[in-house]
Amino acid sequence: MIYRENAEKMKPNQLKRPSLQYPATPVFDFIRNTARRLPNKLAVIDPQGRRELTFADLDRESDILAGVFFHWGLKKGDRVSFFIENGWEYLVGFYATMKVGAVISPMSPAYREREVKQQVNDAESRVLLVQHNLFPVIAGILKELPTIEKIIITRGLKKEEGKFFTLTELLENPSGRIPFSPPWINPQENLAALPYSSGTAGLNKGVMITHFNLVANTLQSMHAVEAHEDDIFISFLPFNHIYGLTYFLCGAVYLGVKQVIMTRFDAEECLRLTERYRGTIIFSVQPALLAFLNLPHADRYDFSSLRFIWAGAAPLSPAISQGIFEKFGVPVARHYGLTEASPTTHANPPGRAKEGSVGIAVSDCEDRIMDWQTGRKEMPVGEPGELTVRGPNVFQGYWKHPEDTPLALRDGWLYTGDIARMDDEGYVYILDRKKEMIKYRGYQIAPAELEALLMEHPAVQDCAVVGIQDQNSGEIPKAFVVLREGAPTEPGELMAFIAERAALYKKIRQVAFISEIPRNPSGKILRRILKGV
Repeated sequence: MIYRENAEKMKPNQLKRPSLQYPATPVFDFIRNTARRLPNKLAVIDPQGRRELTFADLDRESDILAGVFFHWGLKKGDRVSFFIENGWEYLVGFYATMKVGAVISPMSPAYREREVKQQVNDAESRVLLVQHNLFPVIAGILKELPTIEKIIITRGLKKEEGKFFTLTELLENPSGRIPFSPPWINPQENLAALPYSSGTAGLNKGVMITHFNLVANTLQSMHAVEAHEDDIFISFLPFNHIYGLTYFLCGAVYLGVKQVIMTRFDAEECLRLTERYRGTIIFSVQPALLAFLNLPHADRYDFSSLRFIWAGAAPLSPAISQGIFEKFGVPVARHYGLTEASPTTHANPPGRAKEGSVGIAVSDCEDRIMDWQTGRKEMPVGEPGELTVRGPNVFQGYWKHPEDTPLALRDGWLYTGDIARMDDEGYVYILDRKKEMIKYRGYQIAPAELEALLMEHPAVQDCAVVGIQDQNSGEIPKAFVVLREGAPTEPGELMAFIAERAALYKKIRQVAFISEIPRNPSGKILRRILKGV
């Protein structure tokens, strides 16, 4: 099946990727097809979990678990919550959920009791897959999870008949292997995933992603980053985040890529694994790249196999990407997306990357810049406004929040909530989140622009800029700065540094030195925390 876009006429110089064919198939066909094509190839190397799985192993074990789900009465459309860390278990559970027609609702392993309870109950999940070492988080709230009927613990805890099961026992017990046939899936209507996101309307809510959305964006993403079967991924981005879910649980399996899984990110361990397994592509975020730069002995490792580093999820300072290239000799390119787009909408063509840009739209994805006040007028080339996109990867709406869906989806266009500009070749430059723009005396100031300038100062290791309420000006820019060890400086020096490089109204008015910039797992700055400092 070919997705046929209803696109406006292209501008003369605008670059455009070729249209792709998107099969009208469920997500679990990724593992079915690759297991037939490459049965004996290693799919997963999990050093922490001490397991290696071929594509045939992954297909077989997810079949076993799907049979268990079928025996438990799990039906198409039922939700399964995942509260586990990166590991081989995630892939087995993911494809088992897909094969029975259920919907995966991933949660961050950093969640506490209140957050777990809120998401599980909102999703009305019937099954909870939980990491053995995270079980204490849910132990005290089990009675407050009324829809949960079965709990699968990855390993190490005693099975309690009826409700509690151990994943390894379920997979190893021959009597539990129940033959079943996957239900018929309508890819364009049936949900595959229900990740939670703050979205464009600000509240934490489920994002409804169909099989077609996920299949389409897997093909769009892998084509855009020019990944292929011979690549080796070093997979440390959280699988519970849409970035890791699409690229590692789907993309790597679709292509037949071998991936080395990291339970959690550690810069030196990542480089060690890259050297040992000859990793070729790293998908990353700014904090991880910053950690690479700060490693004192990075030159001990052989990176000759690494051909590309992709950076997404949050703005990337040009100083960091340049530093990575100078230190490792590996090009860094940005790509961009959001949960509501499954996630990727833009990526730099690897051979034509532009510094500071997130690239051009992925295949079959239309984009335009609209005025950010009304969202009704398309902005001229080079003028800032809200980035909007539409294509086969755009979500269906917010779970249980139909009133918020029209705020994000308008006439098929997804309003991303990001302020951006587009050049005459169609390259998009993200300026900042619409809701995070600093309003100073009628001017709009993008914190990310000032952060990128600060990162050029030799004493700055990391930074964040937020708007602070001011009686005379509305808001003023305040910088929170982490200094490099042994590189002291004064607030006045940093303010002068910015004043020399930015318009007068963009001057930083306050500077505070702190030990660490608060960020979420995908690397986005938690500005609300800093505003309270």
